[in-house]
Amino acid sequence: MSIALSKRALSKAFPAHSVRLASLVIGVVLICAAGSVAYFTEARVGVYRDWVVHTYEVKGEIQLLSATLNELRSSSLLAMLNKDPQEVDHFNEQLVQFNRCMASLKQMTTDNPEQQGRLAQLTPVAEKQVQLMKVFANESDRFPSESLQLQAALAQLSERKSQITTLLQELESAEAGLLRIRLNRWNVLFDRNLVTLAVLFLASFALLIYNFALLLSELARRREQEEVNRQNLESYRALSARILELQDIERRRIARDLHDSVGQFLTGMKLNLGQLRRKNASAHIESPALLADTLDLADRAITEVRTLSHLLHPPLLDELGFESAARWYVEGFAKRSGIQVVFEIAEIVERLPKEIELALFRVLQESLTNVHRHARAQNVLVDVRCTDSEVILEVRDDGCGIPQEVLQSFRTGLAGGIGLAGMRERLAELNGSLHVQSEKTGTLVRATLPTVLCEASDTPALSVFHAQA
Repeated sequence: MSIALSKRALSKAFPAHSVRLASLVIGVVLICAAGSVAYFTEARVGVYRDWVVHTYEVKGEIQLLSATLNELRSSSLLAMLNKDPQEVDHFNEQLVQFNRCMASLKQMTTDNPEQQGRLAQLTPVAEKQVQLMKVFANESDRFPSESLQLQAALAQLSERKSQITTLLQELESAEAGLLRIRLNRWNVLFDRNLVTLAVLFLASFALLIYNFALLLSELARRREQEEVNRQNLESYRALSARILELQDIERRRIARDLHDSVGQFLTGMKLNLGQLRRKNASAHIESPALLADTLDLADRAITEVRTLSHLLHPPLLDELGFESAARWYVEGFAKRSGIQVVFEIAEIVERLPKEIELALFRVLQESLTNVHRHARAQNVLVDVRCTDSEVILEVRDDGCGIPQEVLQSFRTGLAGGIGLAGMRERLAELNGSLHVQSEKTGTLVRATLPTVLCEASDTPALSVFHAQA
């Protein structure tokens, strides 16, 4: 119970959409952080990569210098012994290579003071060695064979060779140690980059999955809410339809009671007063006038009761159908309101179902009532026609129109007035629709109801009825 309460409290404190947005933001931040770490680490890896390549190049130059010195020694001795000009040319080529290697090593090790110091020790020894080898190659006559001078020169050559070899080995060993350090640092950066990327990627991926799960949960919750709203809407429509049905039943009962009770009483009163007038015509001078007035009032009462009865549920609607009831109602409306009404109806071959006729009549009744109460119109056009599997009723007036706030409320599904809402719900119960278009020059109300008994024809018979005030 406490866990459920805590979850509920957390859900209230942190709504699902806020948690989803936070997880999405964190995931994006982690992805950006992973990209930044990868970028800067790769930049440092690139620096160490360049240093490793540079170290390999230095080692190559050292090895090339060692090989060049060996070639110089061999060429100088062969040139001295064989007196061969080609060996002298080869010696000169290797001499150029030696000078290039020394210059290249000095330039490549400018960032390494220790190597610069070793090169400073190597340079004079190597240059003396090269000078002695120049003498061997170019002035071989200075050293007669098996002379003490030649033996001393060869001893110097061998001694300097040992010194040069030692210095070159120190140079190469130093570069090898530096290479190991740089390779190790490169590997550390690469591994750190890999681990960082893996951790950040997994974290961002987990957050994205969590965000996706929250999104699915929110969508499911919205679908459930939409289903609840749909069920509520269906219940509301069913309730509205039931209310309208009960309203019609009640109207029929009131109409029947008014006709059978009040109407009969007033008729009896009229008959009695008529007999009284005939019997007492000579008794009192004022009796005929009084009785005539009473009879006139009784006639008006009977007329009003009949009118009310017909308005509540016109008997013509059940007996002759929508067209006759609509004509009767339009004619009465024009006389009572003083508004000119043109009633146009296309021929309907078969009678429509009773519920459709009743819905059309109620829409017509409510539309004309609204025109009389609110529109301040002078003319009204009522048009009823059939299209393919639809019957359409249009009521158009030339009044002042419906206020925009009322019309907007109606279009957004709000009430928009009890009359409009009642018409819309009545039509929706029969899978129909209500369209209202209003401007300052007038209003159009269009009711559409589907029915299989309504078929469009190329030249439908049109009946036009003008109701005068």
